[in-house]
Amino acid sequence: MGVREVLTVIFLSAGFLAFLAATAGVFRMKDFYCRMHAAGVCESAGLLLCAAGLFIYEGFCITGIKIFLVLLAVFLASPIGTHIICRAAYKQSQEAERAERKENE
Repeated sequence: MGVREVLTVIFLSAGFLAFLAATAGVFRMKDFYCRMHAAGVCESAGLLLCAAGLFIYEGFCITGIKIFLVLLAVFLASPIGTHIICRAAYKQSQEAERAERKENE
């Protein structure tokens, strides 16, 4: 097994551990925003590590470039999606609080 394969295994294993940490964070955190933070950060790190491992394995060829483009697209879209979901949840909770206050008055 060469250096290339060893680096691939290391990066893919680290990516798997990051995805595992994201899963544990989603189940163990106490509220929605902490869960979203754990999922967003660890998912991005896991994707980056796995894509780096696959890029090292494939090398600089058409498949490697495709892996990099997918990484770039998901790496840009994931934080935006997480932000949109959290913002919608925040607005919904604010509207629920306002409706509750009006009922109590």
